[in-house]
Amino acid sequence: MSLAKRLLHPHYVANVVLAAAYPAYQIIFHPECLSSSNIAANSRYILPGMVLLSIKIRGSQSAEELVSVVALYIKVYSLYGFWAIAQERAALLGMSWSGWWRVLLFLFAWLAVFIAFPQPPYQGPSKIIWLDAAQLEYLTTPGQSGSKGKERAVGDSGLRNRSSSAKIVELDENEEPLEDGEVDRGKTYTQDQGRKEKAVSELDPNHYWIIAFNATWSSPCRLFEAVLARCSIKYEKKNVHFAKIDMDLVPEGDQIANRFKISLAATTLDLPTLILFKNGRPLKQLPLKVGTKVGGEVLGKVGWDRSESSVAHAFELDKLGSGKESFAV
Repeated sequence: MSLAKRLLHPHYVANVVLAAAYPAYQIIFHPECLSSSNIAANSRYILPGMVLLSIKIRGSQSAEELVSVVALYIKVYSLYGFWAIAQERAALLGMSWSGWWRVLLFLFAWLAVFIAFPQPPYQGPSKIIWLDAAQLEYLTTPGQSGSKGKERAVGDSGLRNRSSSAKIVELDENEEPLEDGEVDRGKTYTQDQGRKEKAVSELDPNHYWIIAFNATWSSPCRLFEAVLARCSIKYEKKNVHFAKIDMDLVPEGDQIANRFKISLAATTLDLPTLILFKNGRPLKQLPLKVGTKVGGEVLGKVGWDRSESSVAHAFELDKLGSGKESFAV
C-alpha cells in the first residue's frame, strides 16, 4: 500500500482534523491572534513547544509516526488553548454558551476518535514472518532443529488449521494484488495487509532469527513496525530472517512474556523487545539488559530510540550471517 493511501487512513485524518480545531477556532473568531505583536507576546510559550516538537520530529522513524507525533502535540496544545479561554463565553446558534463547553466538547471528540479510529497496523511492504506460540518455541529452544522438534512444532502449530478466508495474495511492484494467474517471483507473499507466514517445515533454527515481541495495544510497537519492516527488506539474507509475535493475540502470551522477562504492564518500557536467536539460543537483545544478579535474574533494562540505526548496530546487520559478526554462537 502506498504512503499516500496509508496516511489517508481515518485514524490519521481524524487526528489531524482534531489537532487543527483550536488553531482554526482562533483564526476564525480571533484573527488578531496572527498579528506579530500577539505572537511576540506569547513567544515564551511557543518557542519551547516548537523546540520540543522539532526534537520529536527528528526522532520519528516513519511518516506515520511523524503524523502521529505532530498531531498529538498540537492536540495537547489545543486542549490547553481551549482551557485558557474557558472564561470567554461562546456564541452558538444565537445563544451564549459557557466557554467550558469547548473544553468538554474537545475532550469528547478526542475520546471518540481514540475509540472509533485506533491506530492501524503498518501496511507497507515487509518481509516480516508472523509466528505462533509453537513456532516461537521451536525457534527459541536449543536442540529443536531435529525431526522430533519439528514434528512437535507442526503438531502444535495452528497454521495447518487456519481459516481459508485468510487468503494469501501476491503483490506486484506497486504493492497491489496480482490478477489470478499472474506471477511475480520477485515479490513477497503477504497476508492480511502485509502479513507473511511460513510453515514450520520452512523455519530453520540454524539460521539467524531477529524476533520482535509485540503487543497490539502498545503504541511504541505500532510505530516500530515500519522500522522493522524496512530492516526486514534491507537486511534479509538466506540465513537471516525477521519475525514477530503479538503476545496479546496468542493464548500463551503471558507465559511467553514471563519466559523472556518482558513486562506487559500499561507503563512498560519493554515493548517492543527484539531478540536475536540462532540454534534456539538468544545472542543479543533490545532493549539492553543493564545488569543481573545471582541466579541470572534481570535487574532491569535501559531504553532505546527504536531507530533503524539502533537495530542495525545492536545486531550487526551489515555483517550478520556472513561469519564476520563479533558474537559467538
